[in-house]
Amino acid sequence: MPINNEVTTVGIDLGGTKIAAAPVQGTTLISSEIRKEPTPQANNSEEILDLMAKMVDEISETNEVAAVGISTAGMVNDKGEMIGSCGNIPSWKGTKVKKELEAKLKIPVFVENDANCAAYGEYMAGSGKDYKSMIMVTLGTGIGGGIIFNDQIWRGAHFGGGEIGHLKLHSNKTRRCTCGAWDCWEAYASGTGLNNTARTFMANPNIDNYKLMEMYNHGDTDAIEVISVWHDHVAQGIATLTNSLDPEAFVIGGGLAQFINYPKLNKKVKDKVVDALKPFVNIIEGKLENDSGMIGAACLANVELASQRVAV
Repeated sequence: MPINNEVTTVGIDLGGTKIAAAPVQGTTLISSEIRKEPTPQANNSEEILDLMAKMVDEISETNEVAAVGISTAGMVNDKGEMIGSCGNIPSWKGTKVKKELEAKLKIPVFVENDANCAAYGEYMAGSGKDYKSMIMVTLGTGIGGGIIFNDQIWRGAHFGGGEIGHLKLHSNKTRRCTCGAWDCWEAYASGTGLNNTARTFMANPNIDNYKLMEMYNHGDTDAIEVISVWHDHVAQGIATLTNSLDPEAFVIGGGLAQFINYPKLNKKVKDKVVDALKPFVNIIEGKLENDSGMIGAACLANVELASQRVAV
């Protein structure tokens, strides 16, 4: 179902420290009307819902809002309910977000995992818009992922699709992942993984990733070696996904996307995939940066709203 460029929806991005909301007409973010508020820290989901409703009401004063899309950490079922862990927002687990927010706003609400929303945003309005299939890899403190095939988000049979950070790189029991298992991709290729690699190679417990990149840019040989190893780690996971899923493109987002040498990463992945897929390796940087989740949620609401109307 194509986007309706005449419809305005609101995209809300719920994070552990802030909530961002903005109107999106079709796929175009109205950046002058972005609103940001601190995420309530009282461990009360009702406060979060009330604040979201308030932000939408404010946006609705100057926009005809047809629906709302919410990008949130955690697994979301097909009823718009939070299942499983919700990261830094423990009160959010179990919240019937769609039902409760629709009761407050009296317009349709659609809820989706934040990594899936970021992928959908890049697919609809960013670096992935020229492809029918793509995988978003979000490199931050951890690794998030969103998979798009044939215009659809791949959510998995139990709403856990796209948890690509927990691919296994090997079975040596070298690094423990945040999930509790050993040697996940996230333990090596994330920001935390890069920092651990730097501390191992450079024997400096105080090194951080920004200092590391500064040293790298000034030609420090140890920093160059660490960044090369990190690119190997990133490439290994992408190569595994390429061999398994064969998407048209990988789009890299998150805070570490700026640290990637894309020609180098493309070459490293080509060296690791099966011969038949080497000519088709295509890894590019995302365009939407921190707005990808907000735009993706709004675009999803637009498309889902149109689908419901057609069904009726």
